[in-house]
Amino acid sequence: MSQAARVTSDATIQLKRQIGLYAATAITVGNIIGSGIFRSPHSVAQELPGFVPVILAWTVGGLLSIAGSLVLTELAVRHPKTGGLYVFIREGFGDTWAFVFGWANLWVIKPTVIASITSVFSLYFCQAVHLPKSAEFGVGCVAILILTGINWLGVKQGAGTQSLFTTAKVVGIVALCVLAFGLPARHPATAIEHPLAAGNAGHPLMLAFALSMITILFAYDGWTDSTYVAGEVLDPQRTMPIAILGGTWLVIAIYVLTNFAYYHVLGPNEVASYEAVGSETIHRLLGDWGARALAVLVAVSTFGTTNGAILTGPRVTQAAAADGLLWKPLAALDPKRETPARALWVQAVLSCLWLWAAGGFDDVSGWFVTTSWAFYAVTTATIFVQRAREGRGEQGAASYRTPLYPLTPIVFLVVTAVIIWSDFTNSGPIPGTPIPRAMAGVLIAATGLPVYWFGWRGRPRAPRMETSA
Repeated sequence: MSQAARVTSDATIQLKRQIGLYAATAITVGNIIGSGIFRSPHSVAQELPGFVPVILAWTVGGLLSIAGSLVLTELAVRHPKTGGLYVFIREGFGDTWAFVFGWANLWVIKPTVIASITSVFSLYFCQAVHLPKSAEFGVGCVAILILTGINWLGVKQGAGTQSLFTTAKVVGIVALCVLAFGLPARHPATAIEHPLAAGNAGHPLMLAFALSMITILFAYDGWTDSTYVAGEVLDPQRTMPIAILGGTWLVIAIYVLTNFAYYHVLGPNEVASYEAVGSETIHRLLGDWGARALAVLVAVSTFGTTNGAILTGPRVTQAAAADGLLWKPLAALDPKRETPARALWVQAVLSCLWLWAAGGFDDVSGWFVTTSWAFYAVTTATIFVQRAREGRGEQGAASYRTPLYPLTPIVFLVVTAVIIWSDFTNSGPIPGTPIPRAMAGVLIAATGLPVYWFGWRGRPRAPRMETSA
């Protein structure tokens, strides 16, 4: 095997700063906007009884993401290193919590994100090109392997792919909204066997609001992802605040506008009745060919989101392995391409396994939403540690400061705790077990504690691999 073909973790091979402002923002926007905005409004409408509480819920979900983003931006500016949340957790709470997050990210969080989004991509792709349902698993695996290969070639290729697909999906969604407000709904409704009323789930309003937030937070998930490549971002002190906050605000605007478009064309009861609410909306406006165009848009959107998850996920694994908190071979970088090669391909294999094991989108997505937001809460709490160190004179102030501190992180932590508790107590069980589906990912993450205690505690820690400027 030639030297160029080998991978190495030698300190002379480092991740380079090659990601500009547009690409960093595209990672934030592209990793948030996937399939959620095309299917989540249906679930939200089943919980909430009308347009006003629905828009309020989407706005609250966006503002909660902004509250977390404000804290995350301060942490990213203080620690602009590859690894994102892993770095912040290790700096704040030490090796144990950092290992548990790295362990969960490797086995559960990123592979299930990739598998769930890919399952939606393969569904719509097969519909668009008229392939049978039996082809969906194969199509999904091929998509994962192709995108892993692109990201293995180099960070510029991965980030460029993300920029391309993010731009395409945003243009497509804006076009859908323009058509919804500019054209009359002249085509007949798709026949449905059991029409439903908005709010048909029958939960009390406050519980319905909390449960709808689980679905909404899935749609907003991804606002943390640009921090995973912070060590590869050019001028991170300027770029990261724009990429995180600007990208999240843009998504909030798109989501609220898209919900206005759906309700303008369909109305509350129809949004609650049609699972593919985006498809039905465009069908009313343009007929069957419009619905086919929407299938292509969803395929493009989810393909781009899958790419973003494949790009960011291995950065956590590589950073943890370089620190001695995961298996050392996973820290290996390709000397020619300067990418975390082994971590990328291990993630691809695990993602394909999750795709095979999953019964569908809902089955696999339930494994990571609550788990991810639990770690977002842990990450947010590290700001109190950082500010305490500032107060003791142990470190200087970050160039970016979280507005309304400490109210911003407190609100984020309290609301996140309420939502997670609601999911624990109301989500259905994993088939054949008494374990709530929302608890499953958390339990797998918790296995990291005994693994760390018996396998990694006391091992020597390698110094962090600094990213070259």
